[in-house]
Amino acid sequence: MDKYADLQKELVRALTERLLDIEYDLAKRNCFLFDVEIDHHIFDLLSDHLWHKTAFAETISELMKSVADSDVFDRRVRECAYDDLYKALGGIA
Repeated sequence: MDKYADLQKELVRALTERLLDIEYDLAKRNCFLFDVEIDHHIFDLLSDHLWHKTAFAETISELMKSVADSDVFDRRVRECAYDDLYKALGGIA
């Protein structure tokens, strides 16, 4: 999974930044798994923003070919983004 580390870091950063910008409410969430709204943000960031950065286009294509890698990647992104947002907001309100 280390080959996806740069992509993961950039996606987590972009997702966290976006969620802070829209004032995403953590409410009583303790994770981002099975969250359709987060699905949409991740898809948008991967397909419309990061895909166009040539440094990530090939990595994204490679990631999408492996179900096992993409599942692990998705879980890590969600966990890291949740943790970063939780810290940025000072916990659950």
